[in-house]
Amino acid sequence: MKKTKIMIVDDDPGILYSLSLTLRKEGYEVVTAADGKECLQLIKKEDPQVVYMDIAMPEVNGLEALQQLKEQGIDIPVIVMTGHGTMQNAIRAVQLGVYEYVTKPLDREKIKLTTKRALETLTLKREVTDLQSRLGVDDEIGEIVGQSPSMQEVYKAIGSITASSNLTTVLLEGESGTGKELVAKAIHDHGPNAKEPFVAINCTVLPEALLASELYGHEKGTFTGAIERRIGKLEFANAGTVFLDEIGDMSLDLQKKFLRVLQERQFQRMGSNQTLGVNARFVTATNKTLKDEIEKGHFREDLYYRLNVVNIKLPSLRERRDDIPLLIDHFLRLHTRHLAQSVKAISDEAMTCLMRYTWPGNVRELGNVIHSSVTLEQGDIIHPSSLPAHVRETEMSYPYHARMTNLNLEAARKQFTEMFEKQYIHNLYQVAEGNVAKAADIAGVTVRSIQRLLQKYGIREN
Repeated sequence: MKKTKIMIVDDDPGILYSLSLTLRKEGYEVVTAADGKECLQLIKKEDPQVVYMDIAMPEVNGLEALQQLKEQGIDIPVIVMTGHGTMQNAIRAVQLGVYEYVTKPLDREKIKLTTKRALETLTLKREVTDLQSRLGVDDEIGEIVGQSPSMQEVYKAIGSITASSNLTTVLLEGESGTGKELVAKAIHDHGPNAKEPFVAINCTVLPEALLASELYGHEKGTFTGAIERRIGKLEFANAGTVFLDEIGDMSLDLQKKFLRVLQERQFQRMGSNQTLGVNARFVTATNKTLKDEIEKGHFREDLYYRLNVVNIKLPSLRERRDDIPLLIDHFLRLHTRHLAQSVKAISDEAMTCLMRYTWPGNVRELGNVIHSSVTLEQGDIIHPSSLPAHVRETEMSYPYHARMTNLNLEAARKQFTEMFEKQYIHNLYQVAEGNVAKAADIAGVTVRSIQRLLQKYGIREN
């Protein structure tokens, strides 16, 4: 019986060896290529059923090779691998119809499962060739920063949405400061109607009457102060994107009118009988739990289901702490350039403060803190003294309030020691950015001691 053939394309010999070994142990035949150019030369001859493709390679990179495969009509599941999990790469890859997107270091169990699923769904391979021309998007569209697994899912969702009809509505949920408007803008900029307008409206800022005028426009004399006709945002957007932030704060009366717009794709200016069509994509966002608002009678259930066709939940910064150093570097370069300052780096002590802070204001708060610190720092390295006091003075918390379950002295001491150790090693490892040697240095113990605690409490080394 002929074995299923898998092609691996990567310029790293170590990846080729380890991934080949994993797949061969699963019973697959493996063929390898050192770069995209060699892949294109071999693929018709070898006829693999699945391809694992690196992105960053010499001569022909993974995205270029993937595009050429689509142009040649080679429609097999491609799983993209990269050590640089940027938003741009994820969006481009999904737009080109990749089956999956995985980041290095590769997880063996995930590789096995992904390969199996790719083979099972071979005949259902997604085709999104209408968006291949979008690969030339300006690299400056990269304000969303993060490589954590939760952000990779956000990037994949953006890529999938931009391959859908412009009439598909999107609901973004997440705490304030998580970057909902940036995601809305990314959906617009990477979609087929990117040349059309992107208009944003905050439903919290304007009173009900002014919000209605902002959305639908008005005719001259409709109300006091309406001295001329005004074109609303829906009319201006045309076939672009309308982003409604904090949709949960919209009044019930406006919700009813807006629901009709979504259902009929038509509206009228205030004071007019003329019916106008709207072909824009609606992206809405909220930091509230709309299902709770429905139960309270503050939000229409029928509108919720109209808005929630595609849902993206944006993680808080607490849920993606591994991205904090990347965000700090991003904001440091951004604000140093804009403020014409000479700050070049951040001290280990300041980084420790930033890593242990809980960031209730999420990415927006982090950006503001770095902005402030760059402004206040007199030298070229940010020190704790330049950080806001509430960030600088944050202490790590430990669960001393935990419930005692045993009154035997030795047993109770062991219980609390283990609780302390677990919380301590978790916080220490976050502050050390997953670096065992750095964690040992901070703690003043040996590397082996740190490794022993990580193993004891099930924390996987990076």
